[in-house]
Amino acid sequence: MSNFFSTGANANNDGFPNSGSLFPHDENNKKQDNSLDSQYKDLQLNYEQIFIEAAESIRRELENLKPENACENCTIKNCDIQKKDAFAPYPASGCKLRDWQMQVLAFLTGDYRQKLKAEYKLIMDKKNEYECNMCADCCKLAVSEYSYDQLKQRASRGDKFSADFVSVFVPYETEEEAKAVNPEYFELLNKLVEDSKIYYYHCPKLEGNLCTIYESRPDICKEYPHNPLKLLPSRCSFNEWKNSVSHHAMLLKAKVDIIGFYKQKLS
Repeated sequence: MSNFFSTGANANNDGFPNSGSLFPHDENNKKQDNSLDSQYKDLQLNYEQIFIEAAESIRRELENLKPENACENCTIKNCDIQKKDAFAPYPASGCKLRDWQMQVLAFLTGDYRQKLKAEYKLIMDKKNEYECNMCADCCKLAVSEYSYDQLKQRASRGDKFSADFVSVFVPYETEEEAKAVNPEYFELLNKLVEDSKIYYYHCPKLEGNLCTIYESRPDICKEYPHNPLKLLPSRCSFNEWKNSVSHHAMLLKAKVDIIGFYKQKLS
């Protein structure tokens, strides 16, 4: 998945924070350890607290929508709901809190989600401030949860990402070949997906670290890295971008996950 949103982060960002207010700690973050082990530990240590921060932020938004004194003058009989939160089983009709509950769902999946998309777009736009240092690690060791045949099948069904992928990458013949390219990256990926199968690929269109089809390279190459929470090879210069936006990116990811939970419970 290229981003947190299934339909893409293409919302208009008019009226939302500028990059300076979203990413106030750029200089400090640029000095962070870029090792894969450090990246992984930072994500683990920070995400739980950030998830709590995101949940509280959404709760405040929803409380602002909640009608005051909703139960006054209510004519519904035998209502014994004690905890009146967004997940309570309110009567289907004639209940102001039920109306609020439906408003919550519409707000989170509508205006609020569009706001998050706009902020995500700012994160991805900020990547343009950084340049590739031509380490070629992303070309020499790419991974996918799909086999080469599965990727070609997905491409034949119109999946653009898969089509771009198979247009440049070919599978390694053995995992030992892939491991030799970048042992650190290989070992961590295997650790993260120990219960799943992953496949390793490389681009044969390199000469040294230079791309021989640079001017006509597909979007999958032009847009790398595709996700601000992706574990990047240690030498990749885009680690500076990732470090500068990591807190806000994790906050957005947590909010998207929480919206999904609300949608599942309220739909």
